[in-house]
Amino acid sequence: MWDLMQTAQWYRRRGAPGDQQELRSLLREVQEACGELNKATLEQLAQALEVKASFLTAVAKRTPGLTLEQGNVLELCAGPNCGRHKALLEFAQSLPNVKVKLVGCMRLCGKGPNIRFNGKLYHGADPALLRRLTEE
Repeated sequence: MWDLMQTAQWYRRRGAPGDQQELRSLLREVQEACGELNKATLEQLAQALEVKASFLTAVAKRTPGLTLEQGNVLELCAGPNCGRHKALLEFAQSLPNVKVKLVGCMRLCGKGPNIRFNGKLYHGADPALLRRLTEE
């Protein structure tokens, strides 16, 4: 069975983190085993390699093929029409694991309130839609 700490120690003996090629190979193996590189995994790996997690994050960002966990991002239109829906904003802020951002007018006022969830645009947003998106 694959073990993060044993794998980190094996790559450490091979020169990681000083050897960037070995470090990238380690990050690729971790991603293959875990699906993506999340914050908790990078923190454990940083501890094993005696480096900062921010260093591993920077290397991962600059390495093609590696995917950092982004989490859910919800952008709420704050234009003159959509911005009136304060209850929707309050509900969005109560959702776990969602980064909520107010953005300028999305210029689709007749279809509002408008949101963008993980890059995809939705119209007529309400708490039921937000709940459904975050549960998928």
